Amino acid sequence: MKIARFVFTFAAAAAVFVGGLNSASAIAHEGQDHAAGHDHEAMMKAEKTIKTALSSLSAEDQELAAAQRFCPIMTYDRLGAMGTPLKVMIEGKPVFLCCKSCTEDALKGGAKTVKTAEKLRDSTATLAKLPMNERMAAEAQKYCAVANTSFLGSMGAPIKLVVEGKPVYLCCSGCTKKAQADPAAVLAKAEELKKAGTLEGHDHAAHGHGDQKN
Repeated sequence: MKIARFVFTFAAAAAVFVGGLNSASAIAHEGQDHAAGHDHEAMMKAEKTIKTALSSLSAEDQELAAAQRFCPIMTYDRLGAMGTPLKVMIEGKPVFLCCKSCTEDALKGGAKTVKTAEKLRDSTATLAKLPMNERMAAEAQKYCAVANTSFLGSMGAPIKLVVEGKPVYLCCSGCTKKAQADPAAVLAKAEELKKAGTLEGHDHAAHGHGDQKN
């Protein structure tokens, strides 16, 4: 009887323990889904804000701004995220800026600003062909983790590597060998580039942060 009671008690305790683990796992999974839902909700809200801001432009300028997608000075900043983009003519070509604060640097940059805007258009056209989650990840990193003055997408479809379970994007196959030679360094660079994007839009006074690298 004692043995039977012990077995029953042990089995019951084990069931409670496993049940607890399953509950904890379910809660963690639910938390991840909840966070993912919030991320998606935030992204959709941001896209709606951008769409509204771009609608203030003429139909032709809306098309041009959408094709450029990002500011050539604050290169991580989406056009429209800070209100209606500002259009300036540089060397006879239309260039869109995220805000008035970028005007002086854009005009001062001249041909370099125009070139950056052109590369942004090339990048946008290429990345638009990727699945949405891949596009968002590549845009968050923005630059190649090896040749980190090159916009992802400006040299064709970016190369994706997975290092320690995290995606790392390269501008072209020519950077693959260097990335594979030191994966830890290339992962660190990718994380640095993503972090730069989260900081840039909050400090427009620091325009030298990494703008117009190309």
